[in-house]
Amino acid sequence: MKHFYMIAILLTLMGCERYQVTLNDREIYTPPALFSDYEVTDPGLASCVSQSIYDQSITRAEQLGTLNCSYAGIQSLDGLKRFTSLQTLNLADNKLKDIKTLLFFGQLQQVDLRGNNFIACQDVETLAELVSIKLHRPENCQS
Repeated sequence: MKHFYMIAILLTLMGCERYQVTLNDREIYTPPALFSDYEVTDPGLASCVSQSIYDQSITRAEQLGTLNCSYAGIQSLDGLKRFTSLQTLNLADNKLKDIKTLLFFGQLQQVDLRGNNFIACQDVETLAELVSIKLHRPENCQS
């Protein structure tokens, strides 16, 4: 019976990974702090990054592999370089003009730029050449 209680307590603790657990005012478990050592200037991108960090329980920049920021009103990717392990990036239907920041992400596998018709097609082609990814081009850059 003693083992049953221990297993029950352990399973309960595992289900509370985002919460601090105390017993008689004594700390038993404190979850790792969510990653916050970044500065993103664009409000739409900042909101998307913050929400993704929360949803995916990101504690280090390298853990953020997927970012879904469609329809966020994003105009700038400044500050995104901090997240070097991005593999999937959805930036569809924003207001981007410059995507040169994306040229520094060597692990990108999928990028969606549809609906960003102010991006220079030359930059889209450079991105397509440098990184072997599934690239959804803006409508004005369809080949």
